[in-house]
Amino acid sequence: MKLRLAVCAIALTISACSPAPAGEGDTAGTAPAAKRLPLPDCGTVEAQDAGADGWKHPDCRLMFPDQSGMAIEARYAPAEDDSTQVTVQVVATGDATLQTIDERMGNTFNGPLLEDFDKDGKVDIQVPLETGNVNTTWAVWRQVADGKFVRVGEPSGVSLVKTDSGYIAAQARSSANAWGISFYKLEGDVLAPVLTAEVTAQGEPDKITGVECVITDDGGLAATGLTPEAAEAQFCAEPTVADIFK
Repeated sequence: MKLRLAVCAIALTISACSPAPAGEGDTAGTAPAAKRLPLPDCGTVEAQDAGADGWKHPDCRLMFPDQSGMAIEARYAPAEDDSTQVTVQVVATGDATLQTIDERMGNTFNGPLLEDFDKDGKVDIQVPLETGNVNTTWAVWRQVADGKFVRVGEPSGVSLVKTDSGYIAAQARSSANAWGISFYKLEGDVLAPVLTAEVTAQGEPDKITGVECVITDDGGLAATGLTPEAAEAQFCAEPTVADIFK
């Protein structure tokens, strides 16, 4: 009897010290982001049209399109004024939350974007705030040193373009035959408005006979060092403006 108990004790000891079979309790081969973010990819999910209640967004995650291994989690919750509270967490590969971004979102079907809007080599975060018939207002969070993000402004448009002349241009559609292209200058951590080029096509939609372009000073014309006439000639010739109706 004593011999049988001793054998059993030895067997139990060997069993407890033996490594678990492969695949049981082993997460070393699992990507940290996958463990940290059990959410669907933002690029594969769509907001649901809830009619009078607006668009409803599923929580989702988005990996940075670079070698940083970082990702964002976007989570949505109803707010007291019928808007939506959006919480975006920036997370590292080691599961740590690097930064939390809070925004209040109105009615929009767009989800968050990860793009290098200013072409400085670092990926930035764009959180949609409101979408009209066509244009979307974005909260733009620019990546600065040490993987931190600062809120630089709320441009509105169909797209953001970094021009060869160094401006950030927001192309916004006003109607079928009119666009407004707002130019900004990145000054420190602020998108400073410069001016807007208003482009109107003349003729019919299928037969444009001419294009008219005028500028409106948004507060930054004087800083360009140009006269209104020279600024109109320069900014109306920008490809982001001149190519609208080509």
